[in-house]
Amino acid sequence: MSEKFLAYEAVGIAKLIRTRSLAVPFYQRSYSWQSSADGGASEQGSEKLQVVEYWSDLQASFTNRDSYFLGTTVLARDGEEGRQLVIDGQQRLATTSLLIAAIRDEFYERDEKEFGDSTQQDFLGKFDRRARADRPKLILNSDDRDYYERRIVQRDASVKSVNSSQALIELAFAYLRERVNGFAEQAGTGWRDRLNDLIGWLEEDVQVVAIEVASEADAFLIFETLNDRGADLTIADLLKNFLFSQSGARLDEVRDNWISTLTNLNIEKVGNQRFTDFARHLLSSRVGPTRERDVYQRIKGEVDGTASAVSFSQDLKDSSRLYFAILSSDSEYWGDYAASVSGAAEVLVELNLEQYRPLMLAVLTKFEKAEIERFVPTLVSWVVRGLAVGSLGAGVAESAFSEAARDIRSGKITETAGILQTRVGNLVPIDSEFKSAFAGWRVMRGSLARYILRALELNERGDSEPELVVNEDVDAVNLEHILPKNAREADWPQFTEDEQRSYVHRLGNMALLQKGPNGRIGNKSWSVKKPVLSDSKLVITKAASEKADWTKSVIDDRQAELAELAVQTWPRMPRS
Repeated sequence: MSEKFLAYEAVGIAKLIRTRSLAVPFYQRSYSWQSSADGGASEQGSEKLQVVEYWSDLQASFTNRDSYFLGTTVLARDGEEGRQLVIDGQQRLATTSLLIAAIRDEFYERDEKEFGDSTQQDFLGKFDRRARADRPKLILNSDDRDYYERRIVQRDASVKSVNSSQALIELAFAYLRERVNGFAEQAGTGWRDRLNDLIGWLEEDVQVVAIEVASEADAFLIFETLNDRGADLTIADLLKNFLFSQSGARLDEVRDNWISTLTNLNIEKVGNQRFTDFARHLLSSRVGPTRERDVYQRIKGEVDGTASAVSFSQDLKDSSRLYFAILSSDSEYWGDYAASVSGAAEVLVELNLEQYRPLMLAVLTKFEKAEIERFVPTLVSWVVRGLAVGSLGAGVAESAFSEAARDIRSGKITETAGILQTRVGNLVPIDSEFKSAFAGWRVMRGSLARYILRALELNERGDSEPELVVNEDVDAVNLEHILPKNAREADWPQFTEDEQRSYVHRLGNMALLQKGPNGRIGNKSWSVKKPVLSDSKLVITKAASEKADWTKSVIDDRQAELAELAVQTWPRMPRS
């Protein structure tokens, strides 16, 4: 074959396996095709199961003697040990090899050793005298390589799967083994010829278009062109292959940065939604608000050639460590900061919002350490204030945070207070607005209500940083709705049904209480709850018991008092 940029041919998939030595690169996806919905080999839900579809389509085409097209495979010639690298098509190639292995084992089960040996040597593994074992025609990626080689190629039944992709290989092989056995049984005494016909048909009539190029970089370029609509690919698939295609002679650097990025994010597969969120938030932080569907095109606008591919992959690596710290307060990143900062990070994780992540990425990248220590606790206050007034709607808020992030990266903003001069300032209410909104706040999420009440309790006790408390020991301290969610009219006649719905989730109706008493008084009347609240060691909870009755006006007044406390607990400006 000449060394021109691209060569292609239509070839039977089994012939491709027989005539080439192939390897799936370590960074490609592990085996992912499903053969059952419940871990077995049933036909249930087969329309969604790739291995079941694969066998069903092959069997129908074989019966009708129709040729069957499986799609394209993209191969690069620059693999090690003379192997071609499989850049696209590994799932189809691996599943076909599992089918051929199932046919081989059927020959062995029926005492046709010569047929089994021939199938093995032609399609699965050639005997290596030095290794004293069959070496596979197809090598899978690092997650699956050893299992596939030993269990499928070398037929070592003692090998057990140790990860999810190996388990899928095991299930797919068992499924195909069962189907091949049934396929042979249907042929009666002519089973041998029928299995041989099936192998010949896989060699000649089940075809792929094999596209072969000189290098991995060329292969990724072809892969992207074939999938330019992204119909069956994730954003991460497209991003990875585009970066690799642009990396030229520095592919190893880009590939290493890519692997480090996945490791930093603590994810195994590029299809993981966490990676997509990370890529979108990083771009929003760099260039402004970015929708998920625009991520790939924006990256193509930033990366043009080897140098920019290496630079962007390095940014992915560096920023992914910061992004994981935003997602997890247990990240080693926070070990370099004061306890107040890691405490604030933990609160932000618990509040579980995405909108501010582009801003936080920019701050952690550009601000000095001392300013980061001011910013992270302040962001907690901004988020609580925004939640109270309802200003953190996903689109508007993320847009404002992203624009502020871009100003930080450009050097226009260098301190926390300056962020409030951007559109972010419109999202963070001033004291009077926050107090007014807090006085009527209905909180439906129990974890948020618990956090708010704990922070208010600490402020009442004189804690210098009450907003940094997290929901520790939730099993010991629970959230009590004083007017119960399922209040009985006989116990709570002062509330109509509509008033009950309106007031039950008001913060003024809630208190923290030890789990034991809370379990006993959940739906009881005020006369039963009042002495239990009075026995509490929590100041705010005990104060609620001083009310003679529990009415709408009592809840309103209590929440107004808590609103006064909230202004101090979550200050708008950074603490000195």
